Order: sequence, then C-alpha cells, then structure tokens
Amino acid sequence: METQTRVRTVLLARLVIAALSVVVWGFGYRVDDSRIRLVGIVGLAISLLLRFVPRRWLETRDDRLH
Repeated sequence: METQTRVRTVLLARLVIAALSVVVWGFGYRVDDSRIRLVGIVGLAISLLLRFVPRRWLETRDDRLH
C-alpha cells in the first residue's frame, strides 16, 4: 500500500514540476529571455525523466519482503 502512495507522490511531483516549468517557459517567452525559457525547458525535461523512475526505487525494504 505504501508503494502506491509513493507512486502518487511522484506523479504529483511530476505534475507540479511540469506546470511550473510551463509557467516559467511562458514568462521567458513573454519577456524574450532565452535563459528563462531554457530553465522552463529543463524543468519539463526533468518532469519527463521522472516518468522513467523504476517502481522498485519507490519501494521500502518492508515492501520487498512481502
């Protein structure tokens, strides 16, 4: 059960990072600053990479024993 909670936490983190990154990218586009746009793009890339976090990394030692 705890693994499901951790998976939901990672999903929530991905959504928050993606949403904030889109806002940062949009702000960078609005003010025409390539560095700010790059920060937004990197944030989106991090959000995408979190998709590939293995489920076993989210398990505790007790989860693996059962």
